[in-house]
Amino acid sequence: VPEGLPLSVTIALAYSVGKMKEENNLVRYLQACETMGGADNICSDKTGTLTKNLMTVTRIFVEEKIHDTIAREIMSENTCRLLSLGICNNSNANPKFVQDKGSALRIEQIGNKTECALLEVAYRMGYDFEKFRNRDRIKKILPFSSEKKKMATVYEDEKGKIYVFVKGAPDFMIPACTHFVNQDAGISKITEDYLSHFNEAIDNFAQGSLRTLCLAYKEVKTVPEDWSQVENNLVILTLVGIKDPLRDGIKEAVGLCHEGGVTVRMVTGDNKMTAIAIAKEAGILAEDWVPSEGDYTVMEGKDFREFVGGLVNEGTEEEPDESVGNIENFKLVRDQLRVLARSSPDDKYLITTGLKKLDHVVAMTGDGTNDAPALKKADIGFAMGIAGTEVAKEASGIILLDDNFCSIVTAMKWGRNIFDSIRKFLQFQLTVNFVALVMAFVGGAILRESPLNPIQMLWVNLIMDTLASLALATEPPSDELLKRKPYSKREGLITAQMWKFLISQGIVQIVILGTILFKGTLLLM
Repeated sequence: VPEGLPLSVTIALAYSVGKMKEENNLVRYLQACETMGGADNICSDKTGTLTKNLMTVTRIFVEEKIHDTIAREIMSENTCRLLSLGICNNSNANPKFVQDKGSALRIEQIGNKTECALLEVAYRMGYDFEKFRNRDRIKKILPFSSEKKKMATVYEDEKGKIYVFVKGAPDFMIPACTHFVNQDAGISKITEDYLSHFNEAIDNFAQGSLRTLCLAYKEVKTVPEDWSQVENNLVILTLVGIKDPLRDGIKEAVGLCHEGGVTVRMVTGDNKMTAIAIAKEAGILAEDWVPSEGDYTVMEGKDFREFVGGLVNEGTEEEPDESVGNIENFKLVRDQLRVLARSSPDDKYLITTGLKKLDHVVAMTGDGTNDAPALKKADIGFAMGIAGTEVAKEASGIILLDDNFCSIVTAMKWGRNIFDSIRKFLQFQLTVNFVALVMAFVGGAILRESPLNPIQMLWVNLIMDTLASLALATEPPSDELLKRKPYSKREGLITAQMWKFLISQGIVQIVILGTILFKGTLLLM
């Protein structure tokens, strides 16, 4: 019996946990790092994980024109005022702007990065949010909803006029809009021609890997109470394109995952065009990929939920057994899906449930409170150490201290190394135990006494269990570990190849020790 196995496993896990922390992986449970070694699916967020989460507005569609520069001169004074007031008050971020003489504007983004990018726009227009964000004049806030993909604030200006400022995803905003600010700074009714130009601008921004955000407003007589009173008769102010650059080394990290038999899927709230552009940059999609009939490589959350039949419970309330409604359709998605756009936290939970039902080991990333169920459901949940909420961190197994996808690959490498270290120790321990057992039995049967007395046997065990554990459990991982497929969930600790080595090495040692035991006197004379 390899009684040193618990010691070896504990040392391997504890040593790896310490080393992983040095590489920006804070492990909350010892078993989490070993589980990551068997992961064959990684479902990753885009913003902050694949990208740097340092957002900047680089393009804007306002008064029916696209501009690549952000300046006060590109729009009328009234549009500029409404846009900037809306940005300043319909946000909670608190970035720091430092404008030194003769130097460029320096920005420290504190809070939601998207809001920081918008507040920079207002600042460049001459509206510093610290002066124009007036909490006393804010009458109501409808916080961002992952279901509605928008946020609203009701604001009363100095003249007593009440405005509703709304920002959100363009495709979720358009149904609620009836007018737009035209090129003459007036208000016109939305026409098919304008919608065509608006959609062209969205596609233009998305093809440049820009996140698109629509800002709108309306003037009201009384303060609306809920979303039903807000989502109508809105006036489109502008469409902004926000650049969030890809993190360094992401393409190489995704390539290592593919080489190691791990499927990487990007789950994002962005629109399909933007998601595709980023996925191609990151190597999740091939550069020449184009959509085709019956292709499920890229899907939107709503279509995904309908296609796989949603979440169903095949068990009881006391013992739930969750699955997807249409498992055959989910198998098609499992084989093809790489990008899930316009997704919600429920989609993360759904895809995790389906993959686990098909015996996959799933790693999931998340940062928000709504991501907690999916993080807990996954075999290994990765929470963001910088942007993540406390609820998400509590639900996760590993916290990424740098919010970087590359750190997930590091965790995968260490996880595979732990499994290998345990196998090496087992092979060593079983071989020595097998030889010691045979020699003790043969010696006792033929010589009428064991060649090893109890004290010697304990000494051999002491050397094997401690020094071998330390040596084999603390071996650092190599990059070669990422060039093979992950271990199966049902794969045994001892493989057929290990049994061959164990038996052959054992026989060699028995022959040598037997020769010394029975012919040692003749050989040494």
